[in-house]
Amino acid sequence: MFEGKTVLVTGATSGIGFATAQRLLAEGAHVVAAGRNTRRLAELAQSSNAVTPLAFDLTDFAHYREVLAAVPAVDGLVHSAGIVENNPLRFFSLEKHQRIVAINQTAPLALVAELARSNRLNAGSSIVLLSSILGSEVGIKGTASYAGTKAALTAFAKVMALELAHKGIRVNCVAPGMVQTELVDALHQLSDEALQADRNRYPLGKRYATAQEVAAAIHFLLSADAAFMTGQTLVVDGGFTVQ
Repeated sequence: MFEGKTVLVTGATSGIGFATAQRLLAEGAHVVAAGRNTRRLAELAQSSNAVTPLAFDLTDFAHYREVLAAVPAVDGLVHSAGIVENNPLRFFSLEKHQRIVAINQTAPLALVAELARSNRLNAGSSIVLLSSILGSEVGIKGTASYAGTKAALTAFAKVMALELAHKGIRVNCVAPGMVQTELVDALHQLSDEALQADRNRYPLGKRYATAQEVAAAIHFLLSADAAFMTGQTLVVDGGFTVQ
């Protein structure tokens, strides 16, 4: 389905970004894999000659034009890069807030803007932003900074969809609930019992989504099967938000 297509994937060295890159490679796509972990980028590039590694800090906004000038025109963009940090009101850190906003909110906007300005988004291409049910659908104490950035992506998608529709470029979001990634595996501050209690809140299987399940939703929105969808948010949460 993606033979001859080039897709830029940010956050491609771990979690959902990695699963998405693997899914696209399996279907014949050329993947421009962006990330800061040069070792894992090299490993990904060694796994397939259809990978172009792009070692790049997405918060280095001053160099976007220079870096993206070396990237071929793309048929798809998946913005999966992001950080999760608690920032409760009582201990609010402006520095932490600005860091979260920079990577989760400013980076995808600046990235799409530069790709559009430099005509590196091919006509008929598809953009998928990785949002979250947190912010747009639910709230969790201590996460105002993170939730705000993820909710912003759903708004970005609506506006970008209108601005790019004349070129047949679609812009959508995928909003997962909790996903079983390295990030969850590293939550040592929570006991196994506490994690399982949280998983039990997900009606479909009493578990978190896998990265591959979220990648499947991203794949759908990238594909021609979603040719008449734009400005939308696809929720992948095992029924969590319908309760």
